[in-house]
Amino acid sequence: MDEERTGAWWGRRAWALLSAVRERSPLVQCITNLVSMDIAANALTAAGASPAMLHCLREIPDFTPRCHAVYINVGTLSEDWLPSMRAAASAGRPWVLDPVAAAASGFRMEACLELLALRPAVVRGNASEILALATRSDSSTSFKV
Repeated sequence: MDEERTGAWWGRRAWALLSAVRERSPLVQCITNLVSMDIAANALTAAGASPAMLHCLREIPDFTPRCHAVYINVGTLSEDWLPSMRAAASAGRPWVLDPVAAAASGFRMEACLELLALRPAVVRGNASEILALATRSDSSTSFKV
């Protein structure tokens, strides 16, 4: 039977995962909002990863396949960055979607649903963002709360 998942178990598990990240020092491409760019970079660095804040569409084909993971945050979404987000999400690397304020506008929701259809490994959002996506997504995204 599995070990009981106590606070101590979760602490050991978290430490094991953090140690694995530090040992590997993964390269993580971040297409993140301007407000939190330095926070994301600092958090990844503190965890032992190597963040790369790269959003230029022309660089994606050369750079993204070399990354271990991709983090996409739509906090300061613009039409200029959306093609880079799509391309990075489609590059075959595991990726995280952070659908900041997904329901704030039709453009933002449409962009988030389009990115969700590209099947992120993780959707990192607050309750309202997750519920908005779950309510608006169709069965092709296979998104479950």
